[in-house]
Amino acid sequence: MDDKAEKLALFRYGLIASLVLEPLPHGELTRRAEEIAARHYDIPDSKRRAVTVDTLLEWAKRYRNGGFEALAPKPRQDRGQSRTITPQLADLIERLKRENPHRTGTTLLRELALSSGQNEAPLSASTLYRFLKQRGLSERQLLAPPGRKKFEAELANQIWQADMLFGPWVTRPGGGRRQVFLHATLDDASRLIPHAQFYASQGLDAALDCLRQAIAARGIPVRLYIDNAKMYRSPQLARIAASIGTLIIHSRPYQPEGRGKIERCFRTVRDQFLANLDPKRRLTLEELNDRLWAWIDGVYHRSQHSALGMTPLLRWQRDIEHVRQLPPATDLRRLFFHRLDRLVRRDSTFLLHNRLYEAPPHLAGQTIEARYDPLDPTEVEVWHQGQLQAAVHPLDPVVNGRLPSAQPTDAPRPAPTGINFVELLNHNKDDDEEPPW
Repeated sequence: MDDKAEKLALFRYGLIASLVLEPLPHGELTRRAEEIAARHYDIPDSKRRAVTVDTLLEWAKRYRNGGFEALAPKPRQDRGQSRTITPQLADLIERLKRENPHRTGTTLLRELALSSGQNEAPLSASTLYRFLKQRGLSERQLLAPPGRKKFEAELANQIWQADMLFGPWVTRPGGGRRQVFLHATLDDASRLIPHAQFYASQGLDAALDCLRQAIAARGIPVRLYIDNAKMYRSPQLARIAASIGTLIIHSRPYQPEGRGKIERCFRTVRDQFLANLDPKRRLTLEELNDRLWAWIDGVYHRSQHSALGMTPLLRWQRDIEHVRQLPPATDLRRLFFHRLDRLVRRDSTFLLHNRLYEAPPHLAGQTIEARYDPLDPTEVEVWHQGQLQAAVHPLDPVVNGRLPSAQPTDAPRPAPTGINFVELLNHNKDDDEEPPW
């Protein structure tokens, strides 16, 4: 699918993920769909801001039958037909209701009739009430006090939290020092750490690598709870989550309380692990990570947690039959490849992160999709129109300059006019063929 279709498919998956990630009774499925439909959204490439319950259930059915690809948009059958509530009318209703939440439906219909210059409103009472409920514009919804409820997952792998902690300084290869950053995931129900690792980068590449190793070790989370940092809103993360069936949940801006469990875990890391490192001896990054995992496996996972009454490892193992795993044939590393569009130049090269790669010659002038491991860009897959074309490596112009130019194999060789010193110097001494003189 193209970028536009993928963007809309990701939006649809974000809405229906909670409907398809676990089996639900029909009543609970409908209730969740009604909650989702009651909000308004910024729908990609659309002026509409609401989604109906029937549409959500249809998307959920398509996802269960055909996976993520089935959420790509299809041509509308009702293209060109008018709607009862136009975007302009919807905006007017919402503005009137928010100005005075106590306005009744009868009053709204009367004001809509006056604004349209007609004797009656341009929509029925039932349509208006349904619209208000879907948009969360009922009096009770508008006047409800804001609040945040404490939550805790019922089963292991239902909710993972992920975050980053500024770490210590380590020895830089070749001399000097550099600061490293701890990327970690935490299972909400058991407080088990699926994966944690110090990286030289605090960006998306390191965060995705940490998540990849966490999934390889402990299975797939139903929900991933993260903050609003720019890297966590990356299309790469959204695509990966949709591919494995995970719902991304972002905490509200300036309200980090929902990530309290991983913040508490980081405090334990500071107090029990980092505080016990010898400040006089600076470790390498590899040594620091080796010590980290010795502490996690030997101490943290096997110590009784005060809120659980048992160790994190035992609490996670109690729900192991509920943990989802990827199919055995899944190439997890390739699933986490970054995907970027690149234009192939006339000389069949394309630029990726300030490095040149050479694409197949027939793709010169075409836009290709480069797929690669961001932590190991030594090999890049070249895709075009949904098909793998080649696996390429960084171009070395010096080596290319040493390659002989292509010549037809049946071209006649010139008659020798004497000793060819270039051929003489390149002659293989182990070959039984006679010298050229």
